[in-house]
Amino acid sequence: MKTIRFYLAPLCLSSLIVALSACEFEGSNNLQGVPDQGLFIYLEANRHENGDIAQIAAAVFKDSEPLNAVGGDVFKASTNTSEVLLTEAGYYTGSYYSSLPISDVDQDVTLTIVHEPVLAREDRWYPVDVINVDPGPSELVGNSVTVTLPPPVVITTAQTATPYISISDSINLTWGEGGEGDTMRIRAATTCDNGLNVSTYGTEVALGDDDGIEAITINNFIFDTAEEFPAITFIANVGLGMLQQVLNDLSAGKADPDFFARQLPANPIESDCEIRLFLFRQRNGVFDNAFDNGSVKGSTSAEFTIYYSPG
Repeated sequence: MKTIRFYLAPLCLSSLIVALSACEFEGSNNLQGVPDQGLFIYLEANRHENGDIAQIAAAVFKDSEPLNAVGGDVFKASTNTSEVLLTEAGYYTGSYYSSLPISDVDQDVTLTIVHEPVLAREDRWYPVDVINVDPGPSELVGNSVTVTLPPPVVITTAQTATPYISISDSINLTWGEGGEGDTMRIRAATTCDNGLNVSTYGTEVALGDDDGIEAITINNFIFDTAEEFPAITFIANVGLGMLQQVLNDLSAGKADPDFFARQLPANPIESDCEIRLFLFRQRNGVFDNAFDNGSVKGSTSAEFTIYYSPG
């Protein structure tokens, strides 16, 4: 039997740690259910606002630890009309990402582990004594997962013009329902300015069923740094990786890679804040039986921006 040629990489960004002068907040791993034993596959393919590219993020975990591919093994994402190799390291340990050209005729995205020793090694570092050695394909080569992109997200109502003045205020959000058991979540990129300092961070809110309506309180995005345990979920790992990739594509590659991991010198609850909200519709995909478990999702997203200005 062939061995699986992956190695454990040094920690790149296993969690979001937001350092404060008084205390620290640590974001948990948004990827739930990674088992202690066996192989686990992660994939999310997202199309933002019906654009012509999809953001692809993928990772493999062995016995709950993220693994990096070595040698010629690499993820390949493909549709009926295009394909791309995921050769760039993602925003959390063991992850890979890329942007895949996509059109309205492409509904399914397939991720396959392939052996491409020349192309896969172009952006990888190796010691001189092994740089020309190809260990051959691992036993994972040929295995795949497939996701179907759900209908585009169409936001129909969201109060964006008037700033919110209290964290108890609610955003009354409505969108066109997609159905078919899809689920919804919001990922937020927040920038707060108190006139002297600027704080940036990300949060995530699971909305549940795709029923087209949700009232979301501002305290899901704005918090008081004086609170030891704020009622907020900082975005980390998987959610962080996908949102940073969306931001990177929207800014033509100029997104700050450290956006969500900076210190918070400005207390958000006392600052003027811009909150970019990304509403995601997610649909579960399928993976083949080489993997013991997995989280594979196709998603679509749309963005709107709100403002917080304390009264």
